[in-house]
Amino acid sequence: MINLIKHKTVFDFEAIPRSVVQRLHLAPCSSLNQKVIKWQIDIDGGKLVIDSFDYHGNKLHLCVNDTDVTSMEITCSGEIDVTDNNGIFGAHDSNLPIELYKNHTALSKPGPRLRELSKSIKGTIPIHQNGGLDILYELSTRILESIKYSKGKTDINTTAEIAMEIGAGVCQDHTHAFITSARLLGFSSRYVSGYLSNGKNETQVATHAWAEVYITGLGWVGFDISNGIAPDGRYVRLATGFDYADVIPISGVRIGNGEEQIKTEITFNQQ
Repeated sequence: MINLIKHKTVFDFEAIPRSVVQRLHLAPCSSLNQKVIKWQIDIDGGKLVIDSFDYHGNKLHLCVNDTDVTSMEITCSGEIDVTDNNGIFGAHDSNLPIELYKNHTALSKPGPRLRELSKSIKGTIPIHQNGGLDILYELSTRILESIKYSKGKTDINTTAEIAMEIGAGVCQDHTHAFITSARLLGFSSRYVSGYLSNGKNETQVATHAWAEVYITGLGWVGFDISNGIAPDGRYVRLATGFDYADVIPISGVRIGNGEEQIKTEITFNQQ
């Protein structure tokens, strides 16, 4: 499936900043199931200064502002061909040892609610049944039951355990809760950011998130907890990491006075 994507983020500054440095995880890479036909990043009010990779193997860019500007517009666009492989990404694609993906992080640190959830599932379904897939499917269902999809209840700093306490959240919260529990169950798990198209000529204001778990014999297998499905041809991968902090689409530092306003618009089309 060919996905046509345009992702535009505009920063409007109340006063001319002395310096703005933005880190971008906004460039998809080609893989077994995903082919980047073309992709470009354009900066209005700034310029790219670094084009590299991070330690997870994600494409990484840094951009800085031009002098005497009160806005910066970052536009990414291109065509990505994605093959539906029933959620199976495949072999490990990072130089980091797979065992590291069993470690908890600040955003995926378990508390009593997630420990109890993992314990209850482990007590009803054998971990190695069907290669571990059965217990992970059940975990996905239970996470969505515990954290109802609702915008505005959490933010980018909300931990998995706090989302469980609130009982509501978005795809980031579902993914953090899932990978936290999967790690408690002994699985290597990672956070995936990207795009999800739900139809033609649609407009969105944020990227999507899902999880991947390493299964012996299959490799990395995807779970979209928010939608209760496996990633298919509508999913475009941007970056993977231990949690959201590793894959933030745009993060940066501004030196200067005044406030800033940020507006994001993502448009999709499919062929």
